[in-house]
Amino acid sequence: GRHEGAFLMALVAVAARARRDYPPPSGDRDAFERFISSRFRPRISVEFRGELHTLERIFYKWMRCELVHEGGLPIDLRFKEDAEPGELSLRAGGAPDYVLLVSPGWFEQLLEWTRS
Repeated sequence: GRHEGAFLMALVAVAARARRDYPPPSGDRDAFERFISSRFRPRISVEFRGELHTLERIFYKWMRCELVHEGGLPIDLRFKEDAEPGELSLRAGGAPDYVLLVSPGWFEQLLEWTRS
């Protein structure tokens, strides 16, 4: 039930693994995004705040950075409460909320990538 804390830990694990796989001179963002894109082959982009963002950018900029630096997710990004167990989905919501919904199944997927 504590999705934000769980995701923060998973995203920190991804960042650490990404640093191991892509050491400097790669920057943190570049290493993180390269790591995710190397593990998830379908190139997925989703509309958020009027622009298309890749899956790895959503996880880095709008989840990892917000959780680390702001202590929570943006008000227009939420976890999908009705997701099936293991479901991997991102859904850009329309009017009136314009909320990006992320399924909690991504938590397990992120951890699996750090172990592989």
